[in-house]
Amino acid sequence: MFSAFGQNNPVENLTFSQSYEYPNNFFELNWEEPAQPHNELLGYNIYRNDELFRFQTETTLYNLNTPLYGFVSNCGVNFLALDNQSQPYVNGFDIHVTAVYNPDQIESNYLQTVHCYGALLTTTNYSREKAILFPNPTNGLLNIGNINLEKIIIYDISGKAIRELLPESQIDLSNISKGLYIIKLFSEREIIIDKILIE
Repeated sequence: MFSAFGQNNPVENLTFSQSYEYPNNFFELNWEEPAQPHNELLGYNIYRNDELFRFQTETTLYNLNTPLYGFVSNCGVNFLALDNQSQPYVNGFDIHVTAVYNPDQIESNYLQTVHCYGALLTTTNYSREKAILFPNPTNGLLNIGNINLEKIIIYDISGKAIRELLPESQIDLSNISKGLYIIKLFSEREIIIDKILIE
């Protein structure tokens, strides 16, 4: 007698990219179908900060400007900007995707999370270029040059915001554990994202 064993495998290779061309936000969230063997796959649940955004059968969520078709979207820019209660995301959000299987719409676990920095609707320039940060690596005191700051946010390497700081040209990070972090610098005209190493 033959018996089949079903599996509720998680999605694989979750990726997120985001760009900004004034005045438009563009993004693409992609993942791959779970590894075989698996039960009958119905589709995917997309979560923002552990809150269900929607169910869909495609393996991508996008808001893009393409050379061939022009502007295309399967969800709209509100995915970046507003939560399920129509409140704006201030510090961005984490995204994960689960697979949904028959029978009984069983949901898989998830192994990967990506971070979205939110919509950039009010800026005229968005940059991931290097800021003038020194010394980097640092023992705690970090100098920030050539930018008029409005806000500074420090994220751990998983994308979780751990500290919001006053907009100063020198910040003290000596009370943060050693390791690699992401720093997001907000000014009136741009947002700069860089990595810092605390030793």
